[in-house]
Amino acid sequence: MGGEGRANGNLGIAYRSQRDYRKSIEYHEKRLEIGDGGGEGKACGNLGNSYQGLGDYQKAIDCCEKLVKIALEIGDRHGDGGAYGNLGDAYESLGDHQKVIEYHNKLLKIATEIGHRAGEGIAYRDIGTLILFSWF
Repeated sequence: MGGEGRANGNLGIAYRSQRDYRKSIEYHEKRLEIGDGGGEGKACGNLGNSYQGLGDYQKAIDCCEKLVKIALEIGDRHGDGGAYGNLGDAYESLGDHQKVIEYHNKLLKIATEIGHRAGEGIAYRDIGTLILFSWF
């Protein structure tokens, strides 16, 4: 059962890389239906990314909020941080700059705590870019 769920997740990622977001969503939803013992959080995160690609920011936010909940429940700091970064991105698309800063600061805090240097860099870049462009 776990292999089938992961296979659906991988197909969803492949379709997203081709910008076929609807097909990507279909496969990530199949992964959720099948279940694969721990893949629910990954499926939610990937669904959020696919909805972001479609421009459905509210659904992206809903998926990322579900990922945050799951990540907190299982103690997945990396997943939690990534979800906060994705939430910041979704709110940026909606023009809610306060939420962008809030979520990217959460990403920065977690990335720093777990030593995820790339995550720190992403958070600093996104916060800095937002601040820079808010001056214009």
